[in-house]
Amino acid sequence: MSEDMIKTIKGLLASGKGNQKRLREIIEAVKTGEPIVMSDYRYIQNLLESPNDADTEQPQVIVQPKRDTSLELLRVRLAEGQISIEEFRVLKKALTEEE
Repeated sequence: MSEDMIKTIKGLLASGKGNQKRLREIIEAVKTGEPIVMSDYRYIQNLLESPNDADTEQPQVIVQPKRDTSLELLRVRLAEGQISIEEFRVLKKALTEEE
């Protein structure tokens, strides 16, 4: 169950739906074995059921440059341990220098 929940939330993060900070906090809670509170569970269900309602909830996601999405993905990869902090810093610098 927890692995499925983590995959679901990662999918929401990647698609830009919902509050990125809240979703990352829910992932951390699941990873540490804490039970998900009902409000978080309903929040995730609502995001999954709404086709593109999250876009109207956070229009800045559409307006922001693609670099911000790339930085969010880097942060997720760092949090998951897929990349080291040094790799994160190098990649972040490369992304932000393009501006």
